[in-house]
Amino acid sequence: MGVNFHSPEGLFDTSHNLFRLNNAYSIPSGHTRSVSPVDLFPQHDFPTLVLGDLNIHHSISDPTRLLSGYDHLISSPYFDRASAQLFSLLNTPAVYIRFPFTSNHRPAVLDLSIANNGLLPYFSSWNPSLPPTGSDHTSLTIILSTPLLKPPPKGLNWKYTDWDHISPLLTDLMRAAPPALPTPHSLDL
Repeated sequence: MGVNFHSPEGLFDTSHNLFRLNNAYSIPSGHTRSVSPVDLFPQHDFPTLVLGDLNIHHSISDPTRLLSGYDHLISSPYFDRASAQLFSLLNTPAVYIRFPFTSNHRPAVLDLSIANNGLLPYFSSWNPSLPPTGSDHTSLTIILSTPLLKPPPKGLNWKYTDWDHISPLLTDLMRAAPPALPTPHSLDL
């Protein structure tokens, strides 16, 4: 499912009028999935975020998992297409977000949390620390922010300092000299 967000003024303080969120869940059918890599990672330059649970396993998103040849056969077209279209993984590899209710299944990572180059400058953080939802999946927080609207770092601009006003105030800030170092004689007392 794709959702387009449109703004005539531009999004993220850019000339981009469109931001797309693709949320994909795929149904396995043999060696294929119901959502193709081409449909999931189209070629365009406006900001795009792709989230998905395709039931694929790849060493980029889950480096600690032992993968079979079948896993690579199924997942590689998605990660290859994402890489070719300059999409980058946002989630931290090997951080589990699925904790199954049964002991015969292992925890799992998010298959896809990927942004294209149009969105990467606005990506601030990815965090799976929300409280449980009752599902076997943990909810995620993805924070996007506009770099141009972030406050500038706090610092002193010495060029515009009113030194005539501040200099008398600075004399009151002078610290007292530290106490003298102890002498061997004073330590013996």
